[in-house]
Amino acid sequence: MASTPLAGCLGADAPADAEPDSILPLIAHRGCAADAPENTVAAIEAAAPLVDWIELDVRRCATGELVVFHDPTLARVTEASGRVDQTPLEKLSTLGVDGSDEPIPTLTEAFDAIPAPVGVMLDLKTTGLVTESLALHASHEHDLLVTADRQDILRTARRIDPSVSTSYGVRESRPNRLFRPLLPGLPAEVYLPENVAALVRATTRLGCEVISPRYELCLQTALVRRAHDAGLRVLPWTVTTERELSAVAATGVDGVITDVCRGVADDT
Repeated sequence: MASTPLAGCLGADAPADAEPDSILPLIAHRGCAADAPENTVAAIEAAAPLVDWIELDVRRCATGELVVFHDPTLARVTEASGRVDQTPLEKLSTLGVDGSDEPIPTLTEAFDAIPAPVGVMLDLKTTGLVTESLALHASHEHDLLVTADRQDILRTARRIDPSVSTSYGVRESRPNRLFRPLLPGLPAEVYLPENVAALVRATTRLGCEVISPRYELCLQTALVRRAHDAGLRVLPWTVTTERELSAVAATGVDGVITDVCRGVADDT
């Protein structure tokens, strides 16, 4: 398995006087979900020339294979219904994503589509995926970062392979999550206080090198400063516009997870 030189790939070696977003590493969210059907080989191939890393979601289907799919159910991005973990691969491979002819790929197919210079950020959506995900990656050369929003998954990853780089995915408190759709941009005056110190402590206790917050936490709190003080790198999600990119980059983050690779990459 390739090691993950996060210092070089995720912005830690950026010159101190560089423009905030001039060399900011880009991570293609679900393969740049705004530019191609999300989490498909087509999305990977479209994103790879434009970004530094590709983020993919991993689940297990009914017949045991690992597949690249975000939701627990099929309905949002396919014309089928039901759960991914109750649907066999034979059926999944016939479903087009986002109204396209692009099928749901296996994790192996996704790995094979990613060129070695591009890193892979694997978002493990459930337990029981770590061992096989790492085994499938072992024959590939790209750098690997395992991310999850569940601490038990990250502990398992560190136990199975202490050398694997990990990222803890965090989000705002429930009140701020509820306010966000009602108040676009969530002005600072209505953004409720967040215990970012606790989020940083949890990330370091897990042995993670990276904290991956909802991007509003970077704009509205001292999370970036606290994380950097703790020796962590910060990769916020999910930036969807150039305006968001500029605002988030100005906080000093180490990379950005984005749905829109083409326009953003052209301006960085």
